[in-house]
Amino acid sequence: MKNTRKLIIGILSAMTISTLSPATAFATTVVRKVTYKYGETVFRGPALKKGTYIVTVEADSLDIYKSMTSNETIGKASKGDVFQILEDMGGGYARVSYNEVDGYISIKTEDTTIEEMDSAEEAAASATESIKQATAANKRAEIANFAKSFVGGRYIYGGTNPYIGADCSGFVKFILANAGGVALPRTSAEQATRGATVASADQLQPGDLLFYGSGRSVSHVAMYIGDGKVVHASSTRTGVIISNYNYRPIIRMANFLG
Repeated sequence: MKNTRKLIIGILSAMTISTLSPATAFATTVVRKVTYKYGETVFRGPALKKGTYIVTVEADSLDIYKSMTSNETIGKASKGDVFQILEDMGGGYARVSYNEVDGYISIKTEDTTIEEMDSAEEAAASATESIKQATAANKRAEIANFAKSFVGGRYIYGGTNPYIGADCSGFVKFILANAGGVALPRTSAEQATRGATVASADQLQPGDLLFYGSGRSVSHVAMYIGDGKVVHASSTRTGVIISNYNYRPIIRMANFLG
């Protein structure tokens, strides 16, 4: 059976500072559905460089394995969960990020649907550049507006580009890098060790980050946007949403913008 690809053309929403809004600014991109042929490696090498492969779970549940050589699991993926493929391991399995930890899941046809999404970086470049140019006068407000423009976007485990889909740490990393010129580490736990501590909620400013979790263990991050609200890549069920800043226990609040 030959590999097949169905081309679906999406439209990159027009984005300017004057028209940013949660309803209109989220961008889609070109999608190619891929039929996985068991026993073939279809994602290695140059193919991965041409776009971003994502996998959607179609089975009721899938085990997420700790390694390719062990039956130990680190969790279960549910039907509808979406992951960015980090590496094709061959034999019908791929490396993904699950709760910011590497794991391995089946990508066989009966278990998942695979899509190749053309890289959105080029398509988004002009929109992102307009954000940067407009930040000089009111940097924090424009960073918050940029982040809010992705409300309604997709949550993807391991995703780092909200034009395609991102997890919580990938989302804030992208926003601060592209609209604020601030480089962050990849995971929320690493991000929580950086920046200047904000001592109390009444000192929060748009663009500050809030880290959530249990005890001292950080498991989630969101961006403050003002008026007691945060925007964050919440879950595969809800995607990117706006919540009250204190919707769950806060471990740390941090300023990365000076």
